Amino acid sequence: MKVRELMVRRVATVSPEDRLDFAVKRMKERNCGCLAVVNDEYRALAVVTDRDICMAALESDAPLSRLAVRNAMSPTLVTCQVEDSIAEAERLMGLHQVRRLPVVDALGRLEGLLSLDDIAREARREKGLIVPPVSAEAVGRTMGEIGRPHLVSET
Repeated sequence: MKVRELMVRRVATVSPEDRLDFAVKRMKERNCGCLAVVNDEYRALAVVTDRDICMAALESDAPLSRLAVRNAMSPTLVTCQVEDSIAEAERLMGLHQVRRLPVVDALGRLEGLLSLDDIAREARREKGLIVPPVSAEAVGRTMGEIGRPHLVSET
């Protein structure tokens, strides 16, 4: 099974210069907890999650209206492409401990978003098949890898 078969194509986006209060409003409007951060050419730069915003607010002690998305967005971008296999996407999620992957074209332009929830829904839907394209075991393994504790060094 390919990423294109499960990804969401209509992705809520923000720019790095948008304010975090705007990002929160967009999340509420779109009923989502993650936004793709894109530039003017619609190239994926990062993702920003509701948790990222909470952490940025806590660390800065400033109102969200005074903080830019760039203050909260993920520092590293991990992506996949539409023709990648779901197994490869799961591998990337586990390796980088992320639950969502922006799907980009060869130029890095955003085409969609694939989440672990999308993969889990497919695993449940396909459960009745003898050889499901996405197994519940694979989803469980990926969730375990994502949930692995991060080592935090005290400074």
